[in-house]
Amino acid sequence: EFLRVANGVLLAGYVNDKNGDNSVRVASRKNEDLAREMGVSLDDVGGDSTMIKPLFHKFPSVQSVAREDFRQVSKKGAELAQLSGAIYQDVIPNVHKLGHAIVANGTAADVLWMVTDGIAYKSDFEKSGSMSKAKGDDPVLIRYITIRGFDATDENVDRERLLNKICSSEPVPLSDQFEGLMVHKGLLEVAQALYKDIIPYIDLTAPTHKIVLTGHSIGGALSNLLLFLLATDRGNIFVQDKVQRVFTFGSPPIAIVNDGETELESHGNGEDSISYDCPILEAIGLPSDMVYGYVQPWDPIIRFFSRIDPLYPLIGDLGADGFTLYASGPPRTLRPITRAILVAWEKWPTFRDDYRGVMDQNFRSTGVQHLLMPDQGRYLTDRLLSVNVNAFPVDEVLRVSSAELYEALEEAFPLDVFSISLVPTAIRSFIHHFFPAYSEGFEAYMAKEDKKDVDRDDGSEIEGGTEQKNIVDREIEAVTSIQTKKSATIEFADQAARWVSGGGGK
Repeated sequence: EFLRVANGVLLAGYVNDKNGDNSVRVASRKNEDLAREMGVSLDDVGGDSTMIKPLFHKFPSVQSVAREDFRQVSKKGAELAQLSGAIYQDVIPNVHKLGHAIVANGTAADVLWMVTDGIAYKSDFEKSGSMSKAKGDDPVLIRYITIRGFDATDENVDRERLLNKICSSEPVPLSDQFEGLMVHKGLLEVAQALYKDIIPYIDLTAPTHKIVLTGHSIGGALSNLLLFLLATDRGNIFVQDKVQRVFTFGSPPIAIVNDGETELESHGNGEDSISYDCPILEAIGLPSDMVYGYVQPWDPIIRFFSRIDPLYPLIGDLGADGFTLYASGPPRTLRPITRAILVAWEKWPTFRDDYRGVMDQNFRSTGVQHLLMPDQGRYLTDRLLSVNVNAFPVDEVLRVSSAELYEALEEAFPLDVFSISLVPTAIRSFIHHFFPAYSEGFEAYMAKEDKKDVDRDDGSEIEGGTEQKNIVDREIEAVTSIQTKKSATIEFADQAARWVSGGGGK
């Protein structure tokens, strides 16, 4: 298994090349050096083609983002990752950095929301031949609605009440209008409260003023539910005309279509079987690409309430005392830590008994999903050698269907009940869900890709020419310096520790 994965990634990469064939790439010098460190011979594959298949060869929908989709998927996605993180801290400077004006903000059902206005372009939401704005590209006034995820440092909301809503995950019908569409009960109740606050800011927009919904963690899940509620209230024709897109980051699934369908599988059916159809959005008459989701592959929260949820044993695998977690199997290093936390939590017994029977769900992801991948060397060392807890810089963005997301993660980024109960994996899991893992990693990736685009076009297709190239170079230098400073890493780790412990945050 070790040789198969290592050879496949080092020789063939993550996915088939853009021509859709299975030809083997020539290993780069970097990969050759890594292979020597790992004791893997790139030449010794024994003529066995199974040793040199790309990592995601079983999953036809996992593909590189085409150049014509790059602007709407990666460039706009990186911008919205910044916005979904801005609502957590330093709101005003971070929002203004994106060129947005703050219209309103508030709290409903213990969740913060924010409305901002900004200028975008048609090419930000459709296929485009260039990563940069083309001449004649029509500007569009966008109203962005951002929903914050769970923040354990916020003492101005009832965090325990919100946690109870998050864990009330039994499926309930969205509406009589959409037969078979079941959604997360607790978060639907939160979304309904948010909808009452937010709908006036949709109704007050001009006819040409468009809407974008976004959020990190449960903020993204609630953004999807707000989209569903808008379709229920105003109809899918209104939604298709008014809403440009929903962008979610590290968000758990909150819906499933119960229509007797079998588990969606497309492994091994060849390129002709590639489909990005989303049964959830189709059930309410919306296109599958109305929602773009972004996933850090080691993030456990995106697995919540799905069939590969590794965290359900927090209330599903308890000892006779009702406090000792991971009671089955060998000892786990997190067991005494989590037990001490739960013993100190006065309301744990009630919480445990209320939700033990409802958190084991099989919800599916919504829309078209995107994996934020590390470079191949980092992937192999994380997967096969040792756990690196730090969030990685994004090296590549891969598109994947909602049908294949969990199966692809289960195979390429296994995160099971036992492994997440070990301290290094648990720390990595938390850091890879924390919002900077999405915003900072994506920002550095886009700075790098912007430079590639400038070099490719040699300034001829980009407004500003040499000056634009100089600006991109300075942006890359700034982002790189932030990421490489040890003090910045320490500050991030300190913020993460305060967040998870519920201490005072910025």
